[in-house]
Amino acid sequence: MDTALFLALVLFAFSSAFTPGPNNFMLMSSGALFGVRRTLPHIMGVAFGFNIVLLCALLGMGAIVEQFPWLLIIVKTAGAAWLAWMGIKFFKAALTKHDAKNDEPKQKTRSRPFRFYEAVLFQWINPKAIIMAIAAAGAYVGVANDLWLRALLICGTFLFIGFASAGTWTIAGNTLNRLMSSGRSAMILNIVMGLLLLATAAMILMAKTH
Repeated sequence: MDTALFLALVLFAFSSAFTPGPNNFMLMSSGALFGVRRTLPHIMGVAFGFNIVLLCALLGMGAIVEQFPWLLIIVKTAGAAWLAWMGIKFFKAALTKHDAKNDEPKQKTRSRPFRFYEAVLFQWINPKAIIMAIAAAGAYVGVANDLWLRALLICGTFLFIGFASAGTWTIAGNTLNRLMSSGRSAMILNIVMGLLLLATAAMILMAKTH
């Protein structure tokens, strides 16, 4: 094992996992609206789903994308469309959940958190996840000569740091909600998350595809 390259891998995984992106925005929102416990399936789905994508990249998915670059355009378009749809859902929730006669959100109409399999499937249309996986598979190929040891080191690193990142963003959202004492907090959070998701979708579409 190349120790120096492995340390570089850890730094890359940390910086890429903790920076804002579709997964982190949705986890923060879920933590705020549903709490940490109900968001656990979402957290697990993100961590394991990304590592499935990463393993595929290590086994040659990057070469396929390089040969057919239009595949990444499809991923970007689908991911941006999904995020825009999620953003619109947040806006609709903000407008419909507020009861004029009661300043508290309507619990019965509250949308549900992501299920495990939904979070896993989302990674395949999440441009940030696809790009991160291909970049890691290509840049750190020299961390170990054996393919399966390399996969264990890279996937294990991203799995551990991914759980830490997902948990941090979820707890941040939950803390944000508890700090907002107004009964309108859920409505405000839905509007903010809707704006963030729409902005992220726009950034994905404007990003250059190499």
